[in-house]
Amino acid sequence: MDLQNNNSQSEISELKELIEKNIKLSEEVLEISKKINGFVFWQRIFGVLKILIIFIPLILGAIFLPPLLKDVFNSYKELLGLGDTVNLDSLKNMNNSSALDNLPAGTMDKIPDSVKKYLK
Repeated sequence: MDLQNNNSQSEISELKELIEKNIKLSEEVLEISKKINGFVFWQRIFGVLKILIIFIPLILGAIFLPPLLKDVFNSYKELLGLGDTVNLDSLKNMNNSSALDNLPAGTMDKIPDSVKKYLK
């Protein structure tokens, strides 16, 4: 009986040690998982910030640049002496002599001479 009691005592002490090791390892795993969760949290925040840093300027550019570019192109046209030129719809039909007759008054004067020679 004493031997059996001694065996059970040693088994109990082994089980206590194993349980304590298990608890210690579980606590370490918990600490590591908390660090990983914090890392993942900050990765998500910085991922969203990177996307915002890329897309906000693109969206603002799409909103504010067309009017500015329109002004730049208009002043560039004025520098080249094109001013208000003929729109594309009327240029498509210029091979037609009747299309040339239907142009608004003064339009032929605005067309450069280098283009007029191809229209005749």
